[in-house]
Amino acid sequence: MQERKTPSSPARKKINWKKFFKELPGKIAKFFRGVVHELKRVSWPTRKELWKYTVVVLVAIAFFAVLLGVFDFIWVRLVEYLAKI
Repeated sequence: MQERKTPSSPARKKINWKKFFKELPGKIAKFFRGVVHELKRVSWPTRKELWKYTVVVLVAIAFFAVLLGVFDFIWVRLVEYLAKI
């Protein structure tokens, strides 16, 4: 019977730290140029749309806060009732 060999991990590449730190500012600048390029492609909402979306979010938050409050009130009353039994 043949013995199985454990798979060997690939040889790790040694990092040239001088080269890494020399190229780092250029890589950071390239990243931010890419960010600016992508932000120019974004379709930003108009002031009117932004106001409308903000109102929708605030109304939804208020609705769910009231709903959660009602459920909490019912749950507390139910637990109190069961505790008396």
